[in-house]
Amino acid sequence: MVRKLISVLIIYLMQLKGRKAFITGAARRLGREMALHLIGMGCDVIVHYNQSASEARSLQKQCRLFQANFASISIAHLEDRLAKEVGDVDILINNASGFHRRKWSAVDEKLWDLELSVSLKVPFFLSKYFGEQMKARGAGKILNMLDIAAFRPYLSYLPYSIAKAGLAAVTQSLARVLAPEVQVNAIAPGTVLFSEDQSEEERKKLLSKIPARRTATIQELLRTVDFLVGDVDYITGQIIILDGGRSL
Repeated sequence: MVRKLISVLIIYLMQLKGRKAFITGAARRLGREMALHLIGMGCDVIVHYNQSASEARSLQKQCRLFQANFASISIAHLEDRLAKEVGDVDILINNASGFHRRKWSAVDEKLWDLELSVSLKVPFFLSKYFGEQMKARGAGKILNMLDIAAFRPYLSYLPYSIAKAGLAAVTQSLARVLAPEVQVNAIAPGTVLFSEDQSEEERKKLLSKIPARRTATIQELLRTVDFLVGDVDYITGQIIILDGGRSL
């Protein structure tokens, strides 16, 4: 029994070794946790970041860095840089997003364009760019990081919620377009890390709405990531809701 468990553990630890992963918005918070985890699993990781330069530089001995402002970069320029600086990848994780609190009445065109570009437009074109290469090579994984706001919009974050709903549609659409070679899935977390602008009172109120009465742990998220970017090829177009029952 022990020998069998060790064998299973070795297979689990080796399934991602040597694979190349591009993770957007990965200098801090959940993106950073995913990057460090995949590095630990033996992946060659490229970390995208925008403004979090100091956090990104702290990772540069363990991975490669790719700086880009997804709110303003043209897709043609982005693809040109990807060809020169990144090349082919086995795993794409679309994690970058805006998350700006704004009353409905105060939403303007600038915020709308920012949220839709970072959280929807660029993830679509990254998936198209890398997905076509993956399909031509015969294998690949694309993982989109959503939010339960895609299904139950946050009223103070409407452009963000709308963008995430769009990314859910992208997930299912590209799962069909890129099949059978490439699997495209998504994770829609509830709260894993509290928002930095939430007060203690807001955090307690949020927890009271979660049947599990707690946030998800980083390890619970990472195990879900492993499952979807690992050697499971028969699951595609799926959105795993990781929210402790909050969306019920």
